[in-house]
Amino acid sequence: MLSARQVNAALKSKKPEIVLNDGAAGRGTGSLQLVVRHNDGRTSATWFGAWYVDGKLRKKSLGRCPDLPLVKARRLYETQVRDALAEGRDPRALAIEQADATVERMFQGYVAHMRQQGRSSAAEVELQLLTGKNNAADKLGRQRLVPTITPNEISVLLGRIYDRGARSMADHMRAYLSAAFNWAAAATHDYRAKDRQDWGLKSNPVDVVPKDSGASKPRERNLSAAEIRALWRDLDGPGFDLETAAAIRVLLSCGQRVRETLRIERGEVDLAAMAWVMPAEKTKTKRAQHEVPLPPQAVRVLRLLMATRKGAQLFTIQDTSINRALRRWAEREGVEPFQTRDLRRTWKSRAGDAGVDRFTRDLIQQHAKVSDTGSKHYDHTDYRPQLRQAMARWAWWLRRTVRG
Repeated sequence: MLSARQVNAALKSKKPEIVLNDGAAGRGTGSLQLVVRHNDGRTSATWFGAWYVDGKLRKKSLGRCPDLPLVKARRLYETQVRDALAEGRDPRALAIEQADATVERMFQGYVAHMRQQGRSSAAEVELQLLTGKNNAADKLGRQRLVPTITPNEISVLLGRIYDRGARSMADHMRAYLSAAFNWAAAATHDYRAKDRQDWGLKSNPVDVVPKDSGASKPRERNLSAAEIRALWRDLDGPGFDLETAAAIRVLLSCGQRVRETLRIERGEVDLAAMAWVMPAEKTKTKRAQHEVPLPPQAVRVLRLLMATRKGAQLFTIQDTSINRALRRWAEREGVEPFQTRDLRRTWKSRAGDAGVDRFTRDLIQQHAKVSDTGSKHYDHTDYRPQLRQAMARWAWWLRRTVRG
């Protein structure tokens, strides 16, 4: 039988891997094991229920150590592995009742799941649920058990955000909370997961909290030709540093998403071919790489950045700093305020003025629907010539507009 002292010694050991057997089989052919691994100064320790089927070892993860102490690990092993084996059932078919199923652990698990899926919004969700000044975990109680959270508590949390005038933020928080609770509820029944977790949820407490349908209104702001001309010319003057001006010009001339643009790397740009090849993992759908034909206006900017930047990343600024510069410019010019994401809408609108058809504009901006059977399975057309022709038409319109 293992002792707490042996477990602690294994955690402090420097050996690459240690496997401890509790010898708590009792019935059937199973046993409780602790696998401790040390790699690059980091330690991971996991409790497993182990057993044999036709001479082959099978394992079921029970939880991490020391979060799950020896006494609780034994109890979990007995209910999740030993008893199942005694009854002739496969322990892996049972969802593990999550030890210490707290709000904090659930939010952490959901954010980790988002990162594993490559979701670009994971950082923002983590900020709102776990690490921000007014995060949901603190408001609901980090050590509260997940099943004890009530709809009324969700309503009170959202009401406080709403009452301070942050209507849109309250709506976003509701969406983040709903998604987190849905993830936890689904984790119990996800047959694809090797080790399913049971958070004890019977229903999502956010479901009965009404959604504020008027909180998030679609933005319509887009710049006119005259506003584009004025902004483009002023980018070389005071109020815009080199990098901010470059980002705005690339956003206006290419029409891509703000985050995708600010994450552009040297190796993704071929100036000779006038192409920007965005890797699949950087796109919103993450399904396939996206090639953007570069107009001459963008080529000039990117060439300058590549000549002055030493690293792979061409931009080091965030959209918040660009938004501040745009807000100051709009105030000086006396025009309606706008943000970086409005530049993408501007491209979509003004490229139509330039004579680019809607389908081609959608292709350039990754908006074209390819989920229908014909597009997904049968349409393998290379639209590259069409896209290049469209971008050339847009470049001509932009050049004429800027010159006035």
